[in-house]
Amino acid sequence: MNQILVGIIEDNPDYLKSLTDVLQTQGNVSLLTWNSAETFFQNPPKEELQLLLVDIGLPGESGIDVLKKYHIMDSRKSLVLSSLQTDDVIFAAIQSGASGYIWKSELDSLTDTIQTILEGGSVISPSIATKVLLSFRSPKPNPIGKLGPKPKESGLEVLTPRERQILELIIEGDNPPQIAQLFGTTVGTVRQQIKTIYKKLQVNTRVQMLKKARLFGIF
Repeated sequence: MNQILVGIIEDNPDYLKSLTDVLQTQGNVSLLTWNSAETFFQNPPKEELQLLLVDIGLPGESGIDVLKKYHIMDSRKSLVLSSLQTDDVIFAAIQSGASGYIWKSELDSLTDTIQTILEGGSVISPSIATKVLLSFRSPKPNPIGKLGPKPKESGLEVLTPRERQILELIIEGDNPPQIAQLFGTTVGTVRQQIKTIYKKLQVNTRVQMLKKARLFGIF
């Protein structure tokens, strides 16, 4: 079984112990820990992490600052564990490259969440996903007080109804296998549809796709 190197940036020693206790039950997980953004960047891992777990409310530089610096490489994966639930913080984390955002209380499902992210999926707590979708669906006024352009005027009419469904499911945190099961199709077909969405939206990463979806007000 291949070893998985996981990093944790968490300043609360009690919560850090809870995290490590959960993860150490997995025989193939090796852990590295830091108590601040500063110590993480001053003493970076000698090997590339498979996943970085980040608390948002860190002393000094925040978890958002960590994500912005850490995700200079699109291949890197990170998961936010936080008790903060303001829209600005959630969106900032996602836009800064996080593959998932869950509550600190959700340790029971942590190993499944990590596996989903390592397999290329995204995980967002249901209550967080609801906040994200409600924000996407809220009409945004333009500077002169009128509603912004309708999706057709934004260029998103190039997406088919199925592609829009897939995009919404991705935002909610579903991965290709889950989407394939929902639609009764193959994972390969879903991955190809996602590639088509990327091409139509002229993006190269999931983060860029989420930014464009929000920009166009598709949800």
